[in-house]
This record gives sequence, C-alpha cells and structure tokens, in this order.
Amino acid sequence: MKHAFSLFTFILTAGTATLSYASEDLTVISNVTTNGKPGGTNTSYISADHIRHSESQGTDVIIDLKTGTMTNIDEKKKNYFVITKQDLETMQAKMAERMSDPKMKQAMAMMQGLGSSMASSAEVKKTGVTRKVAGYACEEWLISMGGMMTMTECVTNDLKYPVQSWAAMADFNESMRKTMSGFGPSAKAGADYAEKMKSIKGFPVATSSTVEAGAMKITTSSEVTEIRRDSIPVSTWQVPPGFTQVENPMMKSMRESGR
Repeated sequence: MKHAFSLFTFILTAGTATLSYASEDLTVISNVTTNGKPGGTNTSYISADHIRHSESQGTDVIIDLKTGTMTNIDEKKKNYFVITKQDLETMQAKMAERMSDPKMKQAMAMMQGLGSSMASSAEVKKTGVTRKVAGYACEEWLISMGGMMTMTECVTNDLKYPVQSWAAMADFNESMRKTMSGFGPSAKAGADYAEKMKSIKGFPVATSSTVEAGAMKITTSSEVTEIRRDSIPVSTWQVPPGFTQVENPMMKSMRESGR
C-alpha cells in the first residue's frame, strides 16, 4: 500500500508541477523513515522517455513514457508483471460495464456522500516555511484529505527536469485518470484532489505523510539527500535477468470476478 501511495504521489506531483527543463538525466536519492524508524533509501531515475522508482523494500516500478507501459518488479520474489496501455483501456471498459449494473449503481449511490465529503475536505495550502534540502531552496505545502491523510511537501523550482519526459508524463497521467474515472465517487474525490494539487509549483525534495484508518496510523517521511545528473544506463529500464513474468494481478482479478 505504501509503495502504491508513494508512486501515486510522485506521478501526481510530477504531472502538475511547473519546473525548469533540461535534456540531462536525473537520479534522485532519498532517505526514508516509517513510523519514526529508518526505512532505507529510495531512488528515482528520470530520463527523457523513462522513469524508474526503486524502493529499499525491493519493489520497483518502471514507466516507459513512449508506450505507456508500467513494469512492476518484486526483487524478493524474483518476478514482475506488466501493465500495458491496452490493459488500462480494458480496465476502463470493464469498470464502465460494471457501473451499469443496478446493484453496483446502488452501492455507488451509498458511497456518494463519502466521496463528496472527501472531495470537499481536501485542502492544499502553503505553510509559509522555506528551507534548503540537498542544497535546493524549497517551499513547504500542507496537503490534507479529511481526517484520513495529511502530507507536507517541500518543493523546489531550482531543479531542471528532462524536457521530453514532461509531455510524455502528461499523456501517461491522462491515461491513468481515464482509467480511474470508472471508480465512481472515489474517482471524483481523486480528480478534485488532483485539481487542488495543481497549486503546487515545483519538484518535491522532502515529503512527510500521516495516514489514519481506524486504529491504524502510518507515518512516513522522505528527504532527498543527493541528485545526480550523469547519464542513466540503458539497463536501468530493463528487468533483471532470471526474473519470471507473472500475470497482471489487476487483470487476473477482473477476469476471475467475471466468471
């Protein structure tokens, strides 16, 4: 869950930020803590046509911005699965089909109030705090959604982003938004939240978040320690040798639930 959340945050912020552009590759290294304890090191590789997010727990995601393909790698299990642009389109069509079912419509109607409440409670605002992280001046923002999640991001406009990947990331985000549009009220809350996130201008160099669900509370933080501008090897965008491809679990779940 944490991995999916962090990647979503990265993509959402990257898709709405305003940055200076460059043709060079970027390697962004961050230290992570979870519930106050060291959580290892995360690394994001950003080039003109690929992005790879690697977490210390052994889960990696590679996004091919040219094709819209997302490769999810599990280092511990030595396997991987691929989500293609066609998979996203299929999931979108399946969700639209299910939303036409009377029982599903009834369930979605019951969730409407929750979705509206989440959307209206979403807040994005400056805290007035400025500081330096990894040598970059950054401005702090507070992001919240009801009582479920609060997040603080310190973003910089001094970091140059690979120019070609910017347009490609916008296309990728649009594909993801279309897919998520089938999830009823929660999708509206997410769309409204994304719209408010557009207020943030910059690249996140420090992030802390708290997620609460009942008795469960998870606090995570990430702070950039180093940014490299050297060329990223082609092997970074490839699955390690010997890893086994498995079926996309989302497609598998949809196929099995349709029996």
